[in-house]
Amino acid sequence: MHEAPLYWDKTYLESVKRLKEGWLECDVPADVRIPLMQSGAVRDPVKADYCFESEWIEKRSWWFIRDFYVEDADLNAGVLELVMEALDSNSDIFVNGQHIGRHISVHWPFIRNIKNLVCAGKNELAVRVTTGLETVTDEQLSEINWAVCREDDNGGKYRSDYRRAFVRRPQYTVGWDWGPRVVTCGITGDVYLRKYSKIAIREASVSTACIAGDARLHVMVNVENLNILSTASGDVRVEVLYDGEVCAAAEEKNTLFTSGLNYLDFNISIKNPKLWWPAAYGGQPLYEIRVSARAGESEDIYDTIWYGIRTIELDTSVIEGEHRNFALIVNGVKIFCKGGNWIPNDSLYVRTTDEKYQALIEEAVEANFNMLRVWGGGLYERNIFYSLCDRAGLLVWHDFMFACTAYPDHLPWFRQEAYQEMDYQTKRLRSHPCIALFCGSNENHWLFNHYDNPRWGIEFKPERQYGMYIYNVMAKEAVRRNCGFIPYWNSSPYGGELPNGDTVGDVHRWHQNGFMSKVMEERIEPKGYDEVESKFVSEYGYVGPCCLQTTMDYLDNQPIDRSNLAWEIHNNVFEKETVCAGIEKQYTDNPDKLGIEEYILYGGMVHSLMLGYSLEAIRFKENCGGAVFWMYNDTWGEIGWTIIDYYLRRKISYYGVKRAFAPVKLSMRAVGGDLVVQACNDTAAPVAVHAQLGYKSFDGAADKCRPVSFRLEPYSRAYVHREPLPREDYRSGSIVLIPENGPAAPVMLRMHDTRELIFGGADIEVLENTGFDGGKKVTLTSKKYAHGVYVKGDYKCSDNYFDLVPGEVKTITVRCPADVQIEILKVK
Repeated sequence: MHEAPLYWDKTYLESVKRLKEGWLECDVPADVRIPLMQSGAVRDPVKADYCFESEWIEKRSWWFIRDFYVEDADLNAGVLELVMEALDSNSDIFVNGQHIGRHISVHWPFIRNIKNLVCAGKNELAVRVTTGLETVTDEQLSEINWAVCREDDNGGKYRSDYRRAFVRRPQYTVGWDWGPRVVTCGITGDVYLRKYSKIAIREASVSTACIAGDARLHVMVNVENLNILSTASGDVRVEVLYDGEVCAAAEEKNTLFTSGLNYLDFNISIKNPKLWWPAAYGGQPLYEIRVSARAGESEDIYDTIWYGIRTIELDTSVIEGEHRNFALIVNGVKIFCKGGNWIPNDSLYVRTTDEKYQALIEEAVEANFNMLRVWGGGLYERNIFYSLCDRAGLLVWHDFMFACTAYPDHLPWFRQEAYQEMDYQTKRLRSHPCIALFCGSNENHWLFNHYDNPRWGIEFKPERQYGMYIYNVMAKEAVRRNCGFIPYWNSSPYGGELPNGDTVGDVHRWHQNGFMSKVMEERIEPKGYDEVESKFVSEYGYVGPCCLQTTMDYLDNQPIDRSNLAWEIHNNVFEKETVCAGIEKQYTDNPDKLGIEEYILYGGMVHSLMLGYSLEAIRFKENCGGAVFWMYNDTWGEIGWTIIDYYLRRKISYYGVKRAFAPVKLSMRAVGGDLVVQACNDTAAPVAVHAQLGYKSFDGAADKCRPVSFRLEPYSRAYVHREPLPREDYRSGSIVLIPENGPAAPVMLRMHDTRELIFGGADIEVLENTGFDGGKKVTLTSKKYAHGVYVKGDYKCSDNYFDLVPGEVKTITVRCPADVQIEILKVK
């Protein structure tokens, strides 16, 4: 692959420089589609069925050319480096007509010293980029036995490409069940020059060695002496600041820098440390770490590291027999991980704005997340993502970028690319307090073994492991070498005798009582999740529609036709009539004949029920360490897995997830003929609950509630009440638990499908409707059971699409203009 021709024709390049016609101006980062869209040559591939119009782009090579200027002072530097943060994916780079290198990965940067290639004044940079897919041959694919998971095999006839296995590009861009084939190509990261004189700080990392009263930080600094022949003497200083004040410092004076790399270690004590915690468990104070080095007149200052003091470990201790824990321990406290899977935010990922990252992280926190899993078929995200997670208290489970295919790790060049990628990314990300776990791949252990999936006929040998050498050996070495203080897990799912088992590790719960079951009833039955015995659920999900405005947006305001191509491709590959089946199970016959607004409402309510009930059920299991559903965000608009749509509008399911993840949460289940109450308290303070527990009829006439009380200890998840399940008419009423005080919300025992319940029309009484700066405060009640109470319109609410038990009083806030008249509706 490295021996392919350079496609460089100097005569051609010199001629096109004299021509204006046919060249487009653009800023970088840029995917080639962006200037093409701006010129009107193609339309936005995330709308309607326009993705097909630009597939020709991946069959071309693309040139980026620009002039840049170098000052005389720059030429006096010891090193003048060209840095290209991301190239997608197969690139040749030229400076002043000289080929300076080839780069074949989007996942680590291209860096070259170009001091001897440039002159003072104007210089030229030229980059030729292709997708990389064109370099892959059938002969190469035969070496991995064509073992590539493709959406073509799942009914996604417009998506997939075997060749992705050989190209270090974002794997999802060839198409996935939730996104179109939009194979990206371009300069997708920043491009800049950086210069150094005698020395350069090449890396610095911070970790918490221990917390015992004071905190002890370990800071590693790597200083390069750029003179390959001579030693140098100099100083290195590390300062730790909080709120702008220096609280600790350490310095190495007159240290000897030998040629090349010099590693220095500092142990720094922080008195009365302010600890970093996951969201809800505590605050997220960040210390400012400043690192500088000097040799003679030469000084280098490293980029500021914002660091949260915390320890983290993965508990895999024995529970009983073959069963082991799988839980993260932060600052000595076991965390129940609550969150969703994170994918790139756009089919053209370069156009994701900082504001979109900010909005998505804020929405995740408001939905009571404490974790995001960065999925292995996408990208190592931009720096802003990790900084926002640091400040929000969102733990990040981070896959390396390998997903759903056998990879050719028997080839030396591929191993080298994997090594460079993992070495770079572990060094880049290790000092972020949000980074909780590195994981080798997505689904590769699970999919590519004889027992789980024999259709590829792969025979693993020491000399040919089809990617397993990367996850089992190379990734472990990279994590151990660069950040041994961060836990590592071989793959997701992984653990036990066979990957995806319930005894050890994490699972992707898709088939057994899950959405990809061959039995429709299992896909749409929420109570199936009460059977989960997994130790950590890192993937599972259900699909649901977006709101009407988003649907119109992604169809580009074309008439809605639920039988045409545009509708089909914006409908998840795995949907297969499941949304309609769920609607029929819970609400009404003939759902395929519903109008679009009813389809969206009922489909959204089922989506919310399935995610809310299942997350609560998984959290209910005392030996489970986390529930991370598939998936949180989206690359385009579709009837799909997410709870936030591409246009940043909340889907109905957002609220079901938010309620299930509440930091202080009460749950009820019927277990073995008993009624069992569980209480969760993620916070650092104890909570006393005084509540009414018992049977209430939906019409409010029968009320058999009695007072109960329990105490929720800090950081606890426990069963607090058990009694025989009363014999009652559970179609006309239910067991309710209604707290009289505190943060916990009322809950109702679910015994039957919604359409089997007998309840009449409830009148929603508005007790209060007052405005405040930025919204309204609304207090509601109902004498009868009211299902799916919601605020009409595209407003963000503290809660929405919720049930009211008879006599419950509930207050919500609505973000809206002060003069808006709030309309309260309920689902029929």
